[in-house]
Amino acid sequence: MAVYEESGLRLDLPDGGHFRLAATAGYRPLSGQYLKEMDFSWVHEGKLVLLEVKDFTQTTAMLAAADFVPVKNQPNPWRFEELVGKITDTILMMLAAWSGTAWGKSLAAELPAAVRKPIKLVLAVALDLPSNLKVYLGALKTALNDRLKGRLKVAGVEAVALMDYDTLISRPTFSPYVSRLLPA
Repeated sequence: MAVYEESGLRLDLPDGGHFRLAATAGYRPLSGQYLKEMDFSWVHEGKLVLLEVKDFTQTTAMLAAADFVPVKNQPNPWRFEELVGKITDTILMMLAAWSGTAWGKSLAAELPAAVRKPIKLVLAVALDLPSNLKVYLGALKTALNDRLKGRLKVAGVEAVALMDYDTLISRPTFSPYVSRLLPA
């Protein structure tokens, strides 16, 4: 198992079945060119799980729903746009790896064997929010999936799962690999 700690979570990812796009040689030169990636990727029951985690509980600024959830006729919050970008770019990179483009072939060569060919994707975002903002997770999930609907369809993904950390660690797709860090 490979052990990672990020944003208050401990991830014990399976050897040979996990990767981080940020660690690939092909991604690094592109990361400064407005290309973002989701945090963790691993194979679970024949599916590629792509997970983005964010901890906003220690943010010093006072956060409100408007920092995350789009409002009609208003510019989208940058935190929302960041999630859209990370998910879109990650899908694009995986489709490139499977398409046979020159860059895609070089990326595919760095991936675990199980994901070098098309495989069903599971996209998940886990947010740790201050307790007063958790009520907005449902609205954020709906807005995110509405915004990504066409992109998800192209990639054969039904929806992005958006949840809080407690839900993440209780779901069978994630619970074997993800747990909360204990306070020091």
